[in-house]
Amino acid sequence: MHTLRRIPVLVAATVLVLAACADEDVDIAVEDPPEDAHDDADELDDDPDVPEDDPDEPDEPDPDADERARDPDLDVDVTLTEVASMTSPTAGAVGPDGTLYLAERGGTVHPLTDDGVGEAVVDLSDETTTDGERGLLGLAFAADGSELFLSSTDLEGHTVVTAMGVENDQVDPEQRRELYTLEQPFANHNGGDIAVGPDGLLYIGLGDGGGAGDPLEAGQDLSTPLGSLLRIDPHAGDPYAVPDDNPYVDDDAAVDEILAFGLRNPWRFSFDAETGDLWIADVGQDDREEVNLVTLEEASGANFGWNLMEGTMEFAGGEPDDHVPPIYEYQTGGDEGCAITGGYVYTGEAIPELYGAYLYADYCNGLVRALVVDDDGQVIEQDDLGVDGGQVVSFVEDDQGELYLLDLGGQVSRLDPA
Repeated sequence: MHTLRRIPVLVAATVLVLAACADEDVDIAVEDPPEDAHDDADELDDDPDVPEDDPDEPDEPDPDADERARDPDLDVDVTLTEVASMTSPTAGAVGPDGTLYLAERGGTVHPLTDDGVGEAVVDLSDETTTDGERGLLGLAFAADGSELFLSSTDLEGHTVVTAMGVENDQVDPEQRRELYTLEQPFANHNGGDIAVGPDGLLYIGLGDGGGAGDPLEAGQDLSTPLGSLLRIDPHAGDPYAVPDDNPYVDDDAAVDEILAFGLRNPWRFSFDAETGDLWIADVGQDDREEVNLVTLEEASGANFGWNLMEGTMEFAGGEPDDHVPPIYEYQTGGDEGCAITGGYVYTGEAIPELYGAYLYADYCNGLVRALVVDDDGQVIEQDDLGVDGGQVVSFVEDDQGELYLLDLGGQVSRLDPA
């Protein structure tokens, strides 16, 4: 199990823009970041040790277990293969039959086929705004494949999570219900990512609501869902139920749906497909872009610090006693980028050298980067992989664990061995 207190790795580079932007509401489109020199972080240690089998009591093989050791080699040569072109892709999810579905920011959802992007199976364009950092921002399928969940902003700019039925592996927009709605005070820092966790529950990432420096002080305010990661049960209650083990269900001063808080703009978060660990990339204000890693047990009630902290730096106050610091951070405003885009732990087979590495990027420079952590969740290696995904707003994981990058400018690429 990972410890809650970790020593972060600090490297140089970035100022915030995308689903983050510090001083004012901005569109997702940004100019090139400044070209200040920066130093890559040094490796901290050797690769993590892989425990040896006990020769006296060999384990029985598990036919479903992945026997590969997590010992990534970040010197591997990779490339990006363009597989489709869209107007403004933002998110993706795998359907029950293995089909990969991709969202357009303007409000449509399309299957990815061998010939590119297919006809829309969902069209919310008449009820979706793309002002500021808004649009159709998140997709996820229920664990049993019975529904498609969509996270978007309506014409009033409010966050709306919608469920649509799936029958015979086909999305049916006629079977539609509204799960969750939240009024947003500003056009930025809305979050918008959603994911179904290993527990089958639906997780909703919400930013602090926007404005510079968290003017609403939402990050540390448990009475608002802003600045938090929510967890709900979409298949119980009407329209959903709050899990009994959410940390604040018995706290009258807190929002029952909150699982963790202290987030500025968790633009992208994901679960390790094999361990279930939760990775959250939180976009920073002026100084730090950060990566957070916790187990699901540790996530319950976790305080990631904003706005008292920005990464490991004090921002609006002293460090809270319950602060869960990032495992990794880099400076906002230089060559490394200005707005982090979280990705996934790679579990595919096409690039075995990357197995177990966490891949992410930055919207402002496009470089695909990787982190390697040991068994205690400590970063022991980081590097870029030498490929540029453009204005990377999202990674998408297919049913084989392979990763795709979505460039807001339109390109959909798959990460392949060179």
